[in-house]
Amino acid sequence: MMLGRTASSMVSLILVLFALDRYQSAAVAGAATFLSIAPGLLVSPIAGALLDRHGRTRLIFVDYVVAATALVLIAVLDAAGSLPVPLLLLIVTAHSLTFPLSNAGMRTLFPVLRSAHEERFALAETLAHLRYLERRGKVREIDGAPAKWSASK
Repeated sequence: MMLGRTASSMVSLILVLFALDRYQSAAVAGAATFLSIAPGLLVSPIAGALLDRHGRTRLIFVDYVVAATALVLIAVLDAAGSLPVPLLLLIVTAHSLTFPLSNAGMRTLFPVLRSAHEERFALAETLAHLRYLERRGKVREIDGAPAKWSASK
């Protein structure tokens, strides 16, 4: 999960540096950055609905395939000297449309990876630690609120 999130952050940075180096234009770098984010934001509610209705892992895989294809396409076309600005922006926009699938999908996948037993065990362990800290005077439970704690003074 961390590898995918780190890679997507690095792609955002590399995209800016690539556009600045290749086209010598801050406007192209800005447009590429904008188009790598904005279309994905617009379709993210649809991506959320798709993740709920269809297999999360399958849709995350689809996004990773689209991302890899986009990056390979940019690299190959640039190496061949056949990557005009409009084509770069089109590829970046297409990649942006599937990005919410993995971004939101990985966050929602984590709770699915735990069994109900593990969930109950983690909750019980957390409450036991809070009670231990309460007995030592480090925290106190706030009256009238069943799950609120504050640091003792």
